[in-house]
Amino acid sequence: MSSSLEKLVEDIIKESQAKAEEVRKQGLSQVEETIAHAKAEAIREADQITRNVKAEADAVRNRVVSQARQKARLAHLAERNRIVREVLKDVRTGLLEFARDARAYRPFLLKAIALGVEAVPSESVKVALSERDLERFNGTKLFEDALFTAQSRTRKVTVSEEPIQTIGGAVVMSEDGKIRAHCTFEAKLELMESQLLAELAKILFGP
Repeated sequence: MSSSLEKLVEDIIKESQAKAEEVRKQGLSQVEETIAHAKAEAIREADQITRNVKAEADAVRNRVVSQARQKARLAHLAERNRIVREVLKDVRTGLLEFARDARAYRPFLLKAIALGVEAVPSESVKVALSERDLERFNGTKLFEDALFTAQSRTRKVTVSEEPIQTIGGAVVMSEDGKIRAHCTFEAKLELMESQLLAELAKILFGP
């Protein structure tokens, strides 16, 4: 091989080696750039996942705390209501005891009948009592006294033979039964219950 040919082959080899080295360097640079991009993307995704997990964990924690608070609040309200209901039950028991004492109870019953007579616009009314009150007061001056006490144009009071279910008090009605005035302990408590509940809650648990 002549020296010129050898020189040409040598130059071609060198040029090929140079190109190969350049291609290798470019390839390494692209690989490094790809790796760096992938690493940065992975870090961003990891940060986002971490944020999402933290946000979800915070949401779960807040939800659990909120549910616990709500449960505690409901339990507290239930206990308050139970106590208030127990007090109201004691009130009814006290009224029942009061109604058993005929001497102490008669003035209340007289006033209840008088209020019922005043509330029913009729010249003749019927008064319904509990079975116990019928036995104790039927045939006494109770109804005459109630009529005298009432500020009403009613002139006649008759006693219903049908007893009512009540702790105490009376139901006064027109002769045809269409108009009724409920003057019983239960009716009074029902009217006052919301006020009583508020007052009891204030007394028992504070404002």
